[in-house]
Amino acid sequence: MKEESGSDRIGIIGGGMGSISAAIHLIKNGFNVTIYEKNKNLGGRANIIEENGFRFDVGPSLLNYPWVFEELFEAAGENLNDHLDLIKIETGVKFLWDDGETFSVTSDYPSLSEEVSRLENSNINGLQSFLKINSIRYKIAFEKLLNTNLNNPFKWGARLGLRELSSGSMFKSMYSDLNKHFKSKYIKEAFGSYAMYLGGSPYKIPGFFSILPYGEIAYGLWMPKGGIYSLIEKLESLLIKNNVSIKKNYEISEIVVNQKNEVKGVINNNGNFHPHKFVISNVDLATTHEKLIKKKYAQDFEKVQMTPSVMTFYWGIKKETKFPHHMIFLPNDYKSCFEDLFYNKEFSEDMPFYTSSPSTSDSSLSPKGKSTMFVLVPLPITEKNNQENIYSKDINKIRDKILKKFNKHNIDLSKKDIEFEKVLTPDEWKNKFGLYKTSAFGSSHNLFNIGPFRHRNKSSNIEGLYFVGASTNPGTGLPMVTISGKLVSERIKSDIS
Repeated sequence: MKEESGSDRIGIIGGGMGSISAAIHLIKNGFNVTIYEKNKNLGGRANIIEENGFRFDVGPSLLNYPWVFEELFEAAGENLNDHLDLIKIETGVKFLWDDGETFSVTSDYPSLSEEVSRLENSNINGLQSFLKINSIRYKIAFEKLLNTNLNNPFKWGARLGLRELSSGSMFKSMYSDLNKHFKSKYIKEAFGSYAMYLGGSPYKIPGFFSILPYGEIAYGLWMPKGGIYSLIEKLESLLIKNNVSIKKNYEISEIVVNQKNEVKGVINNNGNFHPHKFVISNVDLATTHEKLIKKKYAQDFEKVQMTPSVMTFYWGIKKETKFPHHMIFLPNDYKSCFEDLFYNKEFSEDMPFYTSSPSTSDSSLSPKGKSTMFVLVPLPITEKNNQENIYSKDINKIRDKILKKFNKHNIDLSKKDIEFEKVLTPDEWKNKFGLYKTSAFGSSHNLFNIGPFRHRNKSSNIEGLYFVGASTNPGTGLPMVTISGKLVSERIKSDIS
């Protein structure tokens, strides 16, 4: 083992959004930080593909809760608007069903109210009551729950409040919660589909998570000009400006722990040792335990419910398209689809998927007269982490299903229109980004895996080891992992004060 002289105080494994956020908050508090990233770019799943004049975001395709990112820039002593031009996605999200019904969700209240009235077949509908109760929940979530390190269930319950506890929103399902406000199955299915990316069925995920569609309605959907990766590029420049050391193409193979159960540093694939008093892992929590920590210290994640795997298509289209920025295709047999995806671990023949057409909102993402499209298909995860995902072999079958669905909805796009294609299978996602069981969004958000019940951002048995990212608090999604960076920095600061 080749030892490096000197000692950086904090080493961060992985250069995802959680790491970037943690580094910004740590340097503000006077820490020295080194980020080790195994790939050629920072960003983790918020990465980039550039080919033939087309520019694609690998993972997240929209920004919600823009104030989270404004606060991150403020922590770095900067103003987000001086660095990024945020484009508001006026079209919002369009949901489509095979019977021809559609539902367009936008932050424009008159338009949304008209859509809801149409589907409810009545001018008297539950949109106002839905927005009112979820505005209260949203405030509770962001002011009292998500922005602080809470380990005690009783304190967490007290912050949630008696009213919300007695409402049953943590114990009743999301679908049940939506049922209080809407009669239309289309509205309930559309808003309930957000549960998919939380790792569960809307018939089982807590009703409190109705704040997700509310948040997009209340705060809108946004995209930086140049795509989501423009955000990563600007933040990386701020890290460099603030003397954060960034080592790319530099894979860490082990977190070194001494006999006193204290972190001593990290070792890379070439056997180079880097001493650190504190280490933060932004590698998926379960993968960190399985791959980077010696077995005697590691926790078992075998029974932890995970979010789905995904197959993603990146298409450079040889004509200009004007599709809605976001389209979500939902299945006829909605409930069975969720059962197959999460509990039966079977491929649903009537698979749900979503598309993003970012060049509709920003023409600079494709050559003149051409377009980009990103398609994400949720798929079951593997039973064991060492297994290959059987659906990684189904690229042609899944592509054909997507194009067939387009044809059914009279969407003018066929295989002959695609001049460039890149596909990331579930196994490629796993290998590139260190995912557990090919799960794309980390651990699920069922009742016993949220708040104080979710895995903490601090190791319970290794002094100096911390975690950041989707599988720890507060959870999955670009805004949440950004907040997780703030939380882990506060945890470290509190531990040494």
